[in-house]
Amino acid sequence: MKKKDPRVWGVICVILASMCYGITPILSNTALKGGLPADFLVRVFKKAPAFAVLDPANAMPNESVVGFGMAIACALSFITCLIGRKSLKVTGRQALEMAVFGGGGFTATMLLISYAYLCIPAGTTIVINFTYPLIVALLSAIFFKERLRLPSVLALVIAVFGIALISGVGASGSGALGERPALGIPLALLSGIAYAVYFLAGRHASYNKLDTSAANFWITGSAAVICFVIALASGRFRLPPTGFLRLVLLSSGILGYMIGLRLLLKGIRLLGSAPASALNTLEPVFASAASMLVFGELMTPLKAAGAALVLIGALISILAMRKKPA
Repeated sequence: MKKKDPRVWGVICVILASMCYGITPILSNTALKGGLPADFLVRVFKKAPAFAVLDPANAMPNESVVGFGMAIACALSFITCLIGRKSLKVTGRQALEMAVFGGGGFTATMLLISYAYLCIPAGTTIVINFTYPLIVALLSAIFFKERLRLPSVLALVIAVFGIALISGVGASGSGALGERPALGIPLALLSGIAYAVYFLAGRHASYNKLDTSAANFWITGSAAVICFVIALASGRFRLPPTGFLRLVLLSSGILGYMIGLRLLLKGIRLLGSAPASALNTLEPVFASAASMLVFGELMTPLKAAGAALVLIGALISILAMRKKPA
């Protein structure tokens, strides 16, 4: 009987990871804003539960939201390692690279995204963050001597034009880009750069063959430490003020930083960074749909066209990076 192609499992892993990461922005936004919009709660429950209604007094700082999510994921990964009897032993080089490229890259990505959430809607933020495949192509050409083809350059032009359309929607005051698109859009772009570094590290660093559970433990653990140090140093550390927000952060940690991260790392190993990132462009689709459903984000024609161009550019850049299978 023919053995099933492991790439099939890689595709499934990345699609499920995209779903997890598409839902996580809504959970993060809920903690950042201090609850859920009353109109959304009424649509779901017929009557808005008082404990879940958005209250600015319950809003949590970005560093605390990301830090608690990372800490929860680290704890869950540790439990997973204990149950599966996985060794947490790593070399000095692996520990250093996971702290710098894994924890540092993931922390930078998530913090920048969370800052952008306060300026532009979650769906728009994730779409702009998905310029990262273009950055992956450029960094691969510069640091790993992979050939940069004409389609990659074309993809960059298309994506830049798409971002220009999204930016134009915010400048004209139409759409639902929030109050500070001039700040939110650069933050989202910077998050794409940080994620490209993290993505490539997962493929090329010394810990790329480490057990997924062990890698999760060290990456999310170092990320939690970084976030809490920043939060304490800046006076922005805050415990979740309500039981509802504690549940939200727990769900965010499980979906975004444990399940999603495990699935994505597994998908990268089975498919390679380029095909995995191509499939991962489903993430902004899920994020935009969830943002429209929960927070009432508007999808105007210009904004939809800009988002489509960004995703098309990402897909073209990934196709340009494809290699013949070994």
